[in-house]
Amino acid sequence: MNTQKQIFLIVVLFFAFVGGCSAYAVFDIPHRAQDQADFLHNESVDRGALLFANNCRTCHGISGEGIIGPQLNTDNFKNQDPLVLAQTRAMLTHTISCGRAGTQMPAWLNTNGGSLSEEQINHLVDFLTAPVDPSILGPDGKPTSEGWKLAVEYGHNINRPATALIGGDSLDSIAQGHLIGYQQLAAANGNVPIDQILKAGSIIHFPGFKAMPKGYDYHVYNDNETIRKIADSQHYGAILLADLNDFAYRYSLSLQKATFSLTQDGHDIPGLFPGTVVKLTDGADYVVVSGDTIGSIATRNDVSADQILSLNPKFADLGTDKPLPSEFTLKLPDGATYTIKPGQAAAAIASLHNLKPEDLLKLNGLTDASVLVPGTKLKLPPGTSYVVQNGDTIAQVAAQHNIAADALAQLNGLKPTDQISPQVVLKMPPIDHFVVQAQSLKDLAKAYSGSPSDIATDFAKTNNIPVDAILRVGQELKVPLDSAGTAPPGTINDGAACVQYAVPDNVYKSIPGVSTPEATVTPPATASKDVQIDSHSNDWTVIADGTSQPANQGVVSVAKGTAVEFVNKEGLHTITINGKKDGDNFKQGETRTITFNDAGQFKITCDFHPAMLADVFVQ
Repeated sequence: MNTQKQIFLIVVLFFAFVGGCSAYAVFDIPHRAQDQADFLHNESVDRGALLFANNCRTCHGISGEGIIGPQLNTDNFKNQDPLVLAQTRAMLTHTISCGRAGTQMPAWLNTNGGSLSEEQINHLVDFLTAPVDPSILGPDGKPTSEGWKLAVEYGHNINRPATALIGGDSLDSIAQGHLIGYQQLAAANGNVPIDQILKAGSIIHFPGFKAMPKGYDYHVYNDNETIRKIADSQHYGAILLADLNDFAYRYSLSLQKATFSLTQDGHDIPGLFPGTVVKLTDGADYVVVSGDTIGSIATRNDVSADQILSLNPKFADLGTDKPLPSEFTLKLPDGATYTIKPGQAAAAIASLHNLKPEDLLKLNGLTDASVLVPGTKLKLPPGTSYVVQNGDTIAQVAAQHNIAADALAQLNGLKPTDQISPQVVLKMPPIDHFVVQAQSLKDLAKAYSGSPSDIATDFAKTNNIPVDAILRVGQELKVPLDSAGTAPPGTINDGAACVQYAVPDNVYKSIPGVSTPEATVTPPATASKDVQIDSHSNDWTVIADGTSQPANQGVVSVAKGTAVEFVNKEGLHTITINGKKDGDNFKQGETRTITFNDAGQFKITCDFHPAMLADVFVQ
C-alpha cells in the first residue's frame, strides 16, 4: 500500500472514530446524566429516612403516622405534579427550618438554633416527597415510598438494642434520701463532715457487715473525695439496709470498685417488688425534694405529720400541706455585701441570693454592660438570703459576705462550727414501715411518645408479660420495635427563629398592615340536630347536618342535651373544651361522643395543636 492510500485510510478511520464517539455521546450521556441524578436523589432519600428515624419519629411516629406532630406519610406530600411538588417542597423546607410557632415543633436549621444543615433538611424534604412505589406497602397496607420503608427499618434498628428500666425505690436511693450510710461512715471515722474534701493518702475504714465481717479500708487517692461520695460508690447505705432487713445480696470489691446486687435463690435480681416493707436504720433523716410537704413525707414514710413537726418546729408555720423549701438558705444580716469572685457574672451572683440580676445591678449603679471586677463588694438589699452550695461552711459564707461568722450563725439558729449543705434535712422519728414504690407498665409508658395504654400493651407483648404485671425496681425491658421513642420535651416554639413567626399568630394578625383582628364569633340562628366534628392533622372540621364548614372556622348551634360525635381522622390530639381536657388523648381512628347539657359557648381546641379551633353554642 502506497503512502497516499495509507494517509487516506488514516483520515477515514479518524473521522469514523470521531463520528462514533459523537454518536455514543449523543446517545449515552443523557441517559448517564439521568442515572446519576436518580442515584443522587435515591441517596438523598436514604439519608433523609435515617435523619427522620433519629430526629423526627418521636413526634410523627416511626412510619409517619402522626402522634404529637401531624401525619407526614401522606399522599399529598408524594404528589409528583410539578406545581404541587414545588409548593410542597417549599412548605416543608420552611416548616422544618423555622418550626411552627406555638407548637412543640422546633426550628431545625442550624442557623436558626437547630441541629441540621440546609443539605440535611433537603434530604428530609427529598425523603418526605419521594414518589409512591406500588410494590412497597406501608403498615396500613397501602402503597408507599421506598423512603418510608427505609425509615421504618432504621427505626427498628434503633429500637432493637434499646431497653427501658422500671423506676422506683432501690436500697441505694432509699439510703441516699435518708442520709443512711453517710452518718454511720462519718461516725466510724471520727465524725468527719460528710461533704468535707478528704486529703489524698488518707484512709477511711468501713466497719464490718455480713458480707465482710471485718470490714475494709478505703484509700483516698483523689483530691475531690468526700464521705458522701465514698459511701455512694461503695453502696454502704444499701448494705446497712440489706443487713437490717435480712435481704440476701452479693457484694464484691476489686481495686476499691464495689458491686452490690440483691439475690434470690443465689441469683441476682434487679431490685425489690413494689409493696416491700423496709425498716430504716436508727437516726435516719429525710432529704426534702421539690414539691414535698410535711403531709406527703409523713405518708411516704408511714409516720405522723405531728411527729415530724415536733422534731422540726421551724417548719410549723407551713402546716402539713404547704411545700417545703428544697434548697438550704442562710439569712444574711442587713448591710451584708458580696465580694465578687474571678469570672462571676451578675446572673450567677443574683441566683445565689434569690435576686433578679437587674435588681442587683440597679442597686449597685451598674448595667448589663458593666464589667464586674473581682474583689469588688456588691451591696445586697435588706432581707437577702444565700443559697448554700456544696462545700460551703459558715465561716466561708461569712467571709464572702464580709460579716462575722458568729453573727451569721446566731441569725440562723446555728453554731459557727455546725455543718451546712445545700440539702434541706428533716429530723425523723423511727421509720419501721417504708413501703417500696415502683413504676407499672402504664407508668413507664407515659415517658414514651404516643398513647400510654397502647404503649403499655406493646411493652407487654414485646416482653411476654401481662400488661398489669407487678415488676421489680430496675427490671430491664425490651423496647417495642415500632416504638416512636421517648416523648420529646414540652418546649413550645416561640417563633423567634423566623421573622414571620416572631410573635404568636393572634398577635401577628393584629399588626397593622398584616391582617385585621379576629372577628367576634356569632352563633348561627338555627340549631343543628346532627353534628360531627372531625380532627385532621392540624384542624377541627365541623359537619353540621351533613354540611362541612371551613377547617378551624366551624361554628354551630345546638340544643341542650345534644350529643356531638368527635371523629379522629388523623394524628394524636386532645379534645379541650374551654381550656379543660376531656378524657385521655384522642387517638387516630377513635370516635368519642360528648353531650352538651349546659347552655353557653364552648370553644374546642387541642393542647398539641393550638391552631385547631371550633365553636359550639348551646342554647
